[in-house]
Amino acid sequence: MKSSKAYLVAAFIVAFGVMVLIPMWFALDAVETGGADHHGGGEMVPIDEFRAKVTKQTEKYGLPDGSVRPPPGRVYILAEQYEFIPDTIRLMAGEHYSLVFLSPDVLHGVSLIQEKSLNGVVMPKMSSVMSIEPMREGQILMLCTEYCGDGHDLMRGKIIVEAGKGVVPGHGHEEEEHGHEEEDRHDDEGDHHDEQEDHHDDESEPHGH
Repeated sequence: MKSSKAYLVAAFIVAFGVMVLIPMWFALDAVETGGADHHGGGEMVPIDEFRAKVTKQTEKYGLPDGSVRPPPGRVYILAEQYEFIPDTIRLMAGEHYSLVFLSPDVLHGVSLIQEKSLNGVVMPKMSSVMSIEPMREGQILMLCTEYCGDGHDLMRGKIIVEAGKGVVPGHGHEEEEHGHEEEDRHDDEGDHHDEQEDHHDDESEPHGH
């Protein structure tokens, strides 16, 4: 009985140690996130300074629908209970961006759900960078993956990837256009053929006296 309790205590200690160490590894840039070009972190950033960058970014690149369309480069995102600010970001396909996250309160996780998802950890008051170069039009869901309180499930945002250089079009747009062109060409050829037949029939009819 005592040995079972000892095993349970040991297992708890190991699990707790792993939970503590993994965020520290990310913060010290000892681990790279799968699918990202680079994941950096560990830089202490004043909260007010970072908020000012987010506000300036919104004022300069904000759109009427509440989203932002920043140019390629650094994109500042505040991760706090229980929202991402901004929560809707428009990026151009084929361009490279560095998503810079900062948490003013508790530990947050970030997952960009796409064909090859990217994952990261955002330590309190420490910047965390995820590099992304989207190549396909569409939406990328942005979720918090670390429990951060009662509203954790509500903490989400999205990245809208718009047409740009190197874009991979949506399902069959090019094929549809090409198909319509082929259909129009065949229709034109058919109309021309019918006109030739009608002209030939008119010539072959006997002329009345």
